[in-house]
Amino acid sequence: MGGGYDAPCLPPPSGVGRLSLARVRPLRCLVVGQLPAPDVDLIRSLVPEGRVELVLAESPAVLADLGQFDVIWRLFPGIINGAFQDLFPAALDSHPEVRWVHTASAGIDQLASYFRNRGQVTLTHSAGVTAIPISEFVVTCLLHHCKRFPELAALQSRRQFEQLSLGELGDLKVVLFGLGAIATEVARRLSPFGCSITGVRRDSGKAGPPGVSKVFAARDLVRACSAADALVLVAPLTAQTAGVVNRTVLSELADGSVLVNVARGGLIDEADLIEEMGKGRPEAAYLDAFVEEPLPASSALWTTPGVHISPHLSWSSLHLAHRTSEFFAQQLCRWLDGEALANCADPEAGY
Repeated sequence: MGGGYDAPCLPPPSGVGRLSLARVRPLRCLVVGQLPAPDVDLIRSLVPEGRVELVLAESPAVLADLGQFDVIWRLFPGIINGAFQDLFPAALDSHPEVRWVHTASAGIDQLASYFRNRGQVTLTHSAGVTAIPISEFVVTCLLHHCKRFPELAALQSRRQFEQLSLGELGDLKVVLFGLGAIATEVARRLSPFGCSITGVRRDSGKAGPPGVSKVFAARDLVRACSAADALVLVAPLTAQTAGVVNRTVLSELADGSVLVNVARGGLIDEADLIEEMGKGRPEAAYLDAFVEEPLPASSALWTTPGVHISPHLSWSSLHLAHRTSEFFAQQLCRWLDGEALANCADPEAGY
C-alpha cells in the first residue's frame, strides 16, 4: 500500500534509450493540466539540452494537431479559457502512440480505468513528492487533538480562563494504514516524540520504515487497531481498501482516540464513522479527503461533533512545483538513458 519515492519499475521498451531515440530526435512530451505550474526552466537545467521537447496542451481542439508524442505528463486540471477542464482523457485518446504517462498525483484510483486493456503503456506516479507536507499535516492534527485546541478556542470564545488536562504525543499508540512514502515521513516525525507506531500493509512480511515497531497484514486491520489512540490513513484506494474503515474497525479504537485521513475518502464508510463518533470512538476525526469532493453542503460530516474538515489540501506546499518538476525531470533522464523508471503503477491493482 503506497509506493516509495524511488521504487523502480521496468525500463522503457527496447530501442528507446540513449543510443536510439535521443540521437534521432528529442523525446516529445505533451503536458496536460495546469497545477502545479510546471517549472520548465528547472527541467531544462536537469535534462541534457535538446533531448526533450515539452508541448503544453491548451485546448481539446488542438490535441490531434500537435504531432506524435512519446510521453504525457499529467498535471492536475485547472481553468482553461475560463472554464475548468481536464484534457487528459482526450489527450490519451488522441495519442494512442504514447508509451508512457507520468502523473503528478500520488494515487491512481481515478486514472486506472484509462489504462486497462491499453497495451504497452507505462504509467508512473509521483508518490513521495508530497510526503513532507502531508506528514507535517498529520503531526499537526495529532498535536491539535492532544493539546485540545478546539476546547481552548471554545473557552476563548466564551472568555473563560480555565485549566485543561493535556495529552502528550509520546503517550499515543499510532496505527498507520499504509506504509508508503507518506507513512515513512510520518513515522520519521512521530518517532522523536516517543510514539508507539504500528503499520498495516498488504504484505506484512516486508519490514516497515524506521520507527514502525510492528507490521500487520491489511486483513488484520481490526486487530491492529485494538486500543489504538490514533489511526492515520495513508493507503491507496483500491477494490480491497474501499470502505475498509468501518464500524468494526472504529469500535476497536481506544476511548478519546483520533482518526486522520490524508489519503482517499473512499477508505472510510462515512455513515459508520458518523455513527461511531457518537460513541466516542473516535472522539475526533480530521478528514482531508471524502467520498464526494467537494464535500456537499448537505453532508452530515459538516455538523458532526468532533469532525474537522479540510478541503483536500494536506499536500499543499510552496515547494510543490519544484519537487514535482524535479521528480519528472529525473524520470525523463531515466527514460532517455534506458534506465528503470521509478514509481511504476499497476492499474489492475489500483496503485
